[in-house]
This record gives sequence, structure tokens and C-alpha cells, in this order.
Amino acid sequence: MNYIEKYKSMGILSDNAAFEYLMSNLKDTIRTYDFFVAWGKVLGNVTKIEVALNILNTLIGKEDAEATLKDLIKDYPEVVPVIPFLIAVRGTSVKIADMGGDIEYSFSKRKEYSDDEIDNIVCFAKECGLLKVLSDKSIKNLVDYAIGVEVGLDTNARKNRSGTAMENLTEVYVKSICDKHDYKYIAQATANKIKQEFGKEVNTDKADRHFDFAVDTGDMLYLMEVNYYGGGGSKLKSVSGEFSSLFELVKNDRTGFIWVTDGEGWLTAKRPLRETFDVTDYIMNINMIERGLLEEILVKGL
Repeated sequence: MNYIEKYKSMGILSDNAAFEYLMSNLKDTIRTYDFFVAWGKVLGNVTKIEVALNILNTLIGKEDAEATLKDLIKDYPEVVPVIPFLIAVRGTSVKIADMGGDIEYSFSKRKEYSDDEIDNIVCFAKECGLLKVLSDKSIKNLVDYAIGVEVGLDTNARKNRSGTAMENLTEVYVKSICDKHDYKYIAQATANKIKQEFGKEVNTDKADRHFDFAVDTGDMLYLMEVNYYGGGGSKLKSVSGEFSSLFELVKNDRTGFIWVTDGEGWLTAKRPLRETFDVTDYIMNINMIERGLLEEILVKGL
């Protein structure tokens, strides 16, 4: 690690103390209110299929739901692609393991379906239990139900939102520093974009490498990677190794590399993080940025 002058005012007088400060000030959350559900996305997705859902509402309470669904598909074939979604599956095909071999059901959009195709679609809706919960009125309205399905599916995107939230939080500080000192920065910076915007060359390990931020102070270019890990896992070891190698690749007299990482997941991967901490210039968390470490690095060209 490189020593930062501000460490002294924080009582940090050694590499060990700097690393322990990093580990002792990891955030247990960066969740904002919009982390939990992306309501705009949820409601937008439901709106796209609302007409088909209202058509399928015809099945609710029907004793002969199979015959009703067959008629609906013949008259309104646009309902077919919606069926997998009703069991929380995105896509237009579903494979089922069967004693006689795997069966693949297709729900691709078409102007019309053959009798055999309709029979297969209805068979799937029956066997997966969808027709039963509709016919016995366990579901009262498919539009309302679909909102619930979308909310459930949207939770899978929370991991990505954690990464985005960390980038957004870091950008607040990056922008503030750049505005204060008249520096330039770009987000999601590729080597080509950096060349176009700043006229500076960057070594990368792959053509599509995106750095979360690139900051041009005039004399120096700083490349920044940002992430957050609320939970542990084997991935953290490989992440540490990746950024150690990336530092060695991009670092030169005019280019610096800063890794901003946070989250209590690192408490389960302290050793690999320490190894990377020792061989790279700067690893910091949000608390350390708040204490002015990032600004000192950028201003002093460390």
C-alpha cells in the first residue's frame, strides 16, 4: 500500500493499522429505499401484458378451465406467451423432466396455433397447477397477481442493485471532488472512451473492460473499480486476485489505480483482501473516502 498523509490524523501509523481500519469500518448496508423493489420496472412489465392477463381472467371460476383455455388460445393467441410468466418463468419455452424423456413446451408468439400445440399448452397449464388455482378462485385477478409475480422476480435483480448503489454512492464523492478541483471524470470508462475524452492511453486485460470511474486530474489519470459485498463466498478470493493483477497491468507513472470496496462480506475473506492490500497502492471503503483519503490521493497525485 501507499502511505497517505491523512492517515496520521486518523492515528494510522502502519500498514497493519491501515488494513485494520479498513476492516473495522465496513458498511453493513448501502440500501436505499428504492433498493427493495424497482416499482417502475415492475408496473411497466405488467402493463405490457395487461390485455392478455385480462383475457385470461376469463378462466377464473370456470369449471371446465381446459376447454375455456383452448377457446381463448384459438381466439386470442396473444395469451400464450404470458402463460410461463404466471408461474414466474421468463422465456418462451419450459423443459420438464418426464419418465419417458424430457418434454419441452413452447410458448413462442404466433398468429395462430395448431390443435396439437394448443393441447400441449393446455396440458402444461393443467399439470403445473395453474388451471386449478384459477378455476377454484385461489387467484382473484391476474393483473394484481402478475404484480406480485414481478415483485418476486425483481428480487433477483437486488444483487445488481447493490453494485449500482455502491457506484452511485461513490460517484457522489467523485463528482464533488472533481467539481471542487476542476477535474474531469467519466463513469463506465473503456480504454477507447478514455482515449477520446482525455487523450490518454490505458493498458487493459480485455477489450471490453469497463472501469467504474476514470478521473483525469491533468497530471494523472486514476482508474477506479467499485463494488460492495454484503455476504461472503468463494468469489471474494478471485475478486481480490483479479484486482491485484489489474493494478499491475494499468499502473504507471501517469496512471493510478484505486479500488473502492465495502461490505461485511469481506470479514469472511480477510486474508485474500490483505494480500491484495499489501501489493496494490490504494484500497479503501466509503468511510475512508468520507475521511478525505480519496481527495488527498487525487489532489496530491499520489
